[in-house]
Amino acid sequence: MARVFVLVEDESGRQTGRGGSFAGVLGYVLRDAGPEHWRGSFGLMLPLDRSAEEMDHTYAALHLGGYRRGPKTKRPVLHAVLGWHASDLEWLTRDHLARSVQDALRHLGLAEHQTVWVAHTDTGRPHVHLVVNLVHPETGNVARLGLVKKRMSAHCAAYEQTLGDIRCKRRFEPKAANENRRRLTRAGKGAHKQKASMSLAPR
Repeated sequence: MARVFVLVEDESGRQTGRGGSFAGVLGYVLRDAGPEHWRGSFGLMLPLDRSAEEMDHTYAALHLGGYRRGPKTKRPVLHAVLGWHASDLEWLTRDHLARSVQDALRHLGLAEHQTVWVAHTDTGRPHVHLVVNLVHPETGNVARLGLVKKRMSAHCAAYEQTLGDIRCKRRFEPKAANENRRRLTRAGKGAHKQKASMSLAPR
């Protein structure tokens, strides 16, 4: 797994990572891609430049069409990013990236879903874009993604422990300490607002 996990913002600015166009997302991640060999797919038969067609077919045939009951989604695309530290670029390999993507998919309950992964190195911080079809290729059902950030944060923490190189120490602080910090921060903000309002009150 990677050191950080980021759900890309949707059109409204929410970090849901959900979208409606496989071609749109894949066009972006493949256009600015890094090394040619640092990319791949899972659960797809067609080459990467035609993977959007295959994902669209799965969505249309198994989710929108057929005999499947229940509500239909208009956002079958998941777009997320796995990121590493800049210094990790020295030792990262294609096999390690591929295993990291598979680990992330398993942790999200998406191991059986069609996925394209593409590495970017243009920012100096190596990262991998995941484009996942949330529609299951056999059942046509849409995957449920609950508590994604919390689950992936724990997974990233475990990954850093296996490396013996902790980059985000806050993940390992006791839960109570984190809750107390948030409580004190809120209290401090409240006291600041109260002091400001008192200073503005007429005398």
